[in-house]
Order: sequence, then C-alpha cells, then structure tokens
Amino acid sequence: SLISPYFYTKSMLAGKAKPHKVTRTVVWIASLTGIIGVIGSSNLAGIIFAGIFFIRATYLLIMAMIYGVGGATALDRICFVIGSLGVGLYFVTENPLLAVSFGILADLIAYIPTFVKTWKTPSSEDPTFFAIEMLASVFALIAIGEFRIDIFFPILFVLSSGTVLFLIYRKKIFHLR
Repeated sequence: SLISPYFYTKSMLAGKAKPHKVTRTVVWIASLTGIIGVIGSSNLAGIIFAGIFFIRATYLLIMAMIYGVGGATALDRICFVIGSLGVGLYFVTENPLLAVSFGILADLIAYIPTFVKTWKTPSSEDPTFFAIEMLASVFALIAIGEFRIDIFFPILFVLSSGTVLFLIYRKKIFHLR
C-alpha cells in the first residue's frame, strides 16, 4: 500500500490524524528486522517488499515523532518493551513458525496503544489510511492464495486495520454520542 501514507500525511498535516509513537516505533523495528532477515537471500520479491516496507515504516515513524502522540504512559512503555522483545525473538529464532509468531505478537502488541487512543478519540486516526491498508492486505491474501507461513502477516494487518476502522466508526455504527 504505497498510496496510504499520502492520505495519512495529508490528515496529519491538517491536524486530524495523530499516529501513536509506540505503534510506529515497534512497527519500524519490525520492518528493520524484516529487511535484515532477507538481505542476502535469493528471494528478490521478498527483498523488494521488505525494502519498501522499511522505507515506508521509516517515513511513518518520522511523521509520528513530529505529529504523533503517546509514549509516556505505563501501557505505552509495557507495549514498547513487549513489542520490542517480540521483534528480537523474531530475529534470533531458528524456527520459522516461531519467528512469525513472535513477529505477529510484536505487531499486535504495538497496535494496542493505537487501539486505546482510537477508542478514546476516534477522530485521531485517518480512516482512509486504514481502509487502504486493510484492502491491500486482502489483496495480499488473495495473491498468496494458499496456506503458507507468510499468510499470517496479511491476516494480522486485515484484523488490526479493521479494528482501527471499527473504533473510528463505532459510534456511528451503534448510533452512540
């Protein structure tokens, strides 16, 4: 999803979206781990994907540090430590299924501060960004087309983006004030 950061940036510059710094930091660490993991492999598509994801995550981290919120609460610190530990375990394990499990755990933990923030302030996230992220992940699932280990990350991204979208629109869905 190369176009979603455009909409997120536009929303940040307008003072609407306020990405969570912990979420973006742990996602960046995970992307760094991912690119380190594929460098030197013969999987050109994986190297290109990891490179694009890393550049994108770096950009979003910089924007979160400038326009974002969070990082000071106990929940933020706990999620940062657990998410970072998950990324570290992802990188050092020799077992691919275990590595992917730790990577997913790290990303899931990283999104908890965003979920809490969006629950409290639904307008603090950009729905277009997360809708594009979710749609891109659905397309990734279709492209993978079979049950393989790399299918779990797109599933996570569908669920996390869908959760943020639900939190943004939950008051409208349930007619709450």
